[in-house]
Amino acid sequence: FLEIRGAEERAEVERIASRLLSFESESVTGLNIKTADTSISLQRIDSTWHITEPLDLEANESAVDNIVNRLQTTDYDRLVDETPDDLGRFGLADPEVEVTIELDDDSSHSLALGDGTPVGSNLFVRHGEGEAVYTTAADLKDAVNKSLFDLRNRSIMTFNEQEVARLELTTVNLDAIGAYLSQLRNDEALAYPSESIKNEDLSIYGLDTPRLTVRIWTNDDSTISLEVGNESEEPAGYYARRIGSESVFVVPPALFDEAPDSITALRNRTVAEFARDRVNGMEVEIDEKAVRLAKDGIDWKIVSPRFLEGDTSTVSSLLTATLAMKAADFASGTASATRFGFSSPYARVVFNLEPLPSQDMSTDQPAETITMLIGNETQIEPTESGPAVEGDDIEEPKSTAGRYITLENEPTVYVVASDDFSDITVDLFALRSKTLVSFARSDVSRIELSSGARTYTLTKDEENNWNLSGPIAGTNLTKVVDDMLWSLNYLRMESIAAEPEGNDTANLASFGLAAPAMSVRAFTGEGDVAHVSIGGEVPAEELQELPEFAPKAQTYGAVDGTPGIFRLDAKLRDALQAIFDELS
Repeated sequence: FLEIRGAEERAEVERIASRLLSFESESVTGLNIKTADTSISLQRIDSTWHITEPLDLEANESAVDNIVNRLQTTDYDRLVDETPDDLGRFGLADPEVEVTIELDDDSSHSLALGDGTPVGSNLFVRHGEGEAVYTTAADLKDAVNKSLFDLRNRSIMTFNEQEVARLELTTVNLDAIGAYLSQLRNDEALAYPSESIKNEDLSIYGLDTPRLTVRIWTNDDSTISLEVGNESEEPAGYYARRIGSESVFVVPPALFDEAPDSITALRNRTVAEFARDRVNGMEVEIDEKAVRLAKDGIDWKIVSPRFLEGDTSTVSSLLTATLAMKAADFASGTASATRFGFSSPYARVVFNLEPLPSQDMSTDQPAETITMLIGNETQIEPTESGPAVEGDDIEEPKSTAGRYITLENEPTVYVVASDDFSDITVDLFALRSKTLVSFARSDVSRIELSSGARTYTLTKDEENNWNLSGPIAGTNLTKVVDDMLWSLNYLRMESIAAEPEGNDTANLASFGLAAPAMSVRAFTGEGDVAHVSIGGEVPAEELQELPEFAPKAQTYGAVDGTPGIFRLDAKLRDALQAIFDELS
C-alpha cells in the first residue's frame, strides 16, 4: 500500500513539475492575448470576466475559462534549449501569439508561442520571464489564439427567464412568451459590422425605423430593449442593436422571421390541460347519444347505455388526442354567442378527474370535471405562404374544415381542425371492446362442432393430440383443430349487424342463424369458454366501403352470452370447414 501510494504521489509531483505554468485557475485576475493583429485584455471583476481592451465589452465566460484552464493544465514535452542563441529558428523572436496571465498576488506569467516542430505535432514555446525553449502540444496555439469576436459575449439579450415579468414586441404587451424568450436569450450574434454607431448612421442598417422592437421588463422593473432593422446578406440575418449600446450586430434570421406578430401568435393554443392519470370517468355525447365510461384499474368499462367492456386502446387514443389538441385560431367573441352552436353542440365530452393529493379527502368535495363542447362547423383559412418561384407549379393553399370548441364556463372559443378531434368524437361501437371470445388455448380440452345434422366431440389427450373417439388414422386432425383455435381465440367483431335493446330479439333467419351453418363450443375443466354460431355470408355490396385493413370476406355470427349479431372475419368459418372436411 505504501509503495503504491508513494508511487502515485511521486507521479503527481512529476506531473506538476512538467507544467509550463504553475498557478491555480481560481487565482487568475487578468488575461492578455497579443497577436500580430491585435491585443485583447480581460479582467476578472467580482468573479465575472470583462474585456477592457480594445473595447469595453462583456466577455464570453466559458470561452475565457477554457483558455485559463488549458494554460493551467498544459505540460511541456521536452526542454529543447536552455540558452538559445537564435530564437528566430523557433519562431520565437517575433512570436505569433503571446499570452499573459495576472494573479491575485500581483505576479504574472507569460508564454510565447512559436512555430511548429519539424517532426511531430508539437509547438515551440518560451516562458516570458526566461530564455529556455520547450515543446508542447501544437493545439495549444488554437486554444489560446482567440479573436475579439470569439471572446466577447455574443448573447443578443442577457436575462434570467425566471425573472421576466413582462415582454413587449413593438406596441403589443404579451404574457405567454416562453419559447420566444428562450430564443432571445440563447441565440448569439453572427457578426459585428459596427462597434460605434451614431444616430445619424442608423439608417444604414434600417435601425432609424426598426421593423421589430422587443422590450423586456424584469422583476426589479429594469428594462432590456432590442431593435431589429434591415436584412444582412453576409452573414445572412438582420441588423440589430441593444438600446444603450453603440454596437450593431447581426442576429440569426429566425429571430425576426419567427417573432410573434400578434397576441394570437403567443396565446396558449392547448385546448384542455389536465393530468391523464387523474381521469377516472368520461362521457361522450354525439347527436344526443351518450356513452359513459368508468376506469377499472388499468381497463375501462362502459356503464351506459349498457354494461360493456371498453376498448382501452380507443379510450387511450381519445385522451391522447384531447391533450394534444391545439387551436388553429381563436374566434372573436365569447362562447355564449349563438353562432358557435354551443347551446346544442355537435358533441359534448366530459372528463371526471380524481381529487389532487393535496386536497382534503375527509370532506365531501364535488367531483372535478372538464366539459368540452364541440360546436358548429367553420373553415380554417390557410396562412400566407412565401413568394412563388418562377416556373414552380405550386397549388394555392386551400382552407380546411374545422369546428368551434370551448370548455364549459370559460369564454375562449377555439377553432380546431376537424382532423385533430376525429379520435375524440367516437361512438359506442368505437369505445366498446371488439373482442368477443378470449381464453387460454392450452387450457381447452374438449371441442363440440356442429354442421347441419352432423355433430362431433373432440378431446385432447395427454400428448396434446386431438381425437374423435380414439385416434383417426390418416388425418391431420390436430393441426386443423389448432389452426381453428387460433381463429377462435380473441375473435373480434368487425361490426354489429343487429343488437336488440331490452327484451327484443333479433330476426335470426335473416342472418342465416335460425339454423346456423356451423357452430363451435370450446371447453376447459371449468366449463365452456366459447360458443360461436356461424350464419350466412355478408353480401359483397355491403363490404364495398370497408377500411383497407378490414377483412374482405365476412360472415354473420352470434356469440353465446353476448347479445347481438355480428359481422365476423370469414377465417373462422373456413377454419371450421377445414375440420369438417378432415373428419369426412
